[in-house]
Amino acid sequence: MDTNSGYSPEYWDNFFEKHHLGWDIGHVSTPLKEYFDQLGDKSVKILIPGAGRGWEVEYLYKSGFRNVFYHDFSPLAHEAFLKRVPYFPQDQMLQEDFFSLRGSYDLIIEQTFFSALQRNRRKDYARQMYD
Repeated sequence: MDTNSGYSPEYWDNFFEKHHLGWDIGHVSTPLKEYFDQLGDKSVKILIPGAGRGWEVEYLYKSGFRNVFYHDFSPLAHEAFLKRVPYFPQDQMLQEDFFSLRGSYDLIIEQTFFSALQRNRRKDYARQMYD
């Protein structure tokens, strides 16, 4: 287990397999789609942390956003996404502990990742988003 975060890829695999479907609606949500559709600059660098099946990533990429980054610590989530979106660039697939991610982004979009975290990690989440 990753001692920095208290999570491991196996933890997230288990979470993905057993709990993910509760909020996976099978497509990008309408509010996010409407937000994405009004974005004018398609060159912005976007991170989707805890992307799971990556509906938002897929929608953005198909809409011409070429600097969108998929992040999930779960190998199973990566496999599910790549099975559906095999043309997505490998170098924009991030599979590491969210709390170890480095780099800067113009926009970070997430819908359910925060709620999947244990409560004792939520301040760390806010700090990581800020950093």
